[in-house]
Amino acid sequence: MKSTITTRQEWAERGAAVVAAFLAEAEAAGPTLTSGDRATLGRAAVEAYPLDSLTDALTFALADIYHHASDLRAPHDLLGAALMELSTTPNMVPVLIALGDDGRPGVVVCTIAAILAYGDHHGVCVHEVTDRAYDHWADEVEEERFMRVRAERHAQ
Repeated sequence: MKSTITTRQEWAERGAAVVAAFLAEAEAAGPTLTSGDRATLGRAAVEAYPLDSLTDALTFALADIYHHASDLRAPHDLLGAALMELSTTPNMVPVLIALGDDGRPGVVVCTIAAILAYGDHHGVCVHEVTDRAYDHWADEVEEERFMRVRAERHAQ
């Protein structure tokens, strides 16, 4: 499935909306998170992706988050931290929010962890989702770079 969005800025805006949807739910969560709690937070984050399959929704949500966080960390770094976050129980979101911009990478990591927990809770292969999300992100970055270079060449 191809996205109808055409620029990294638009993908980043959708990624920001995913994080905002996660935060809206996570702030009200208790001090500890079970895997079911985390999955519920992940559901809230991806509800804006009414795609044909949950795998597609999770894939595109993660790819959009990678665009949103491109000024923070590389996708592999975010994913590695999110996989570690899956095994924790304290709800760190209130602390991360209190840190402001310094907490932003952690908020993104918690969002990714919640999305992965939601997928896992519904039997989606998390490795397939993360691989596909990275591939979508990389393809979109390369496509935009190519279009920019092409436009520069035609302008000469």
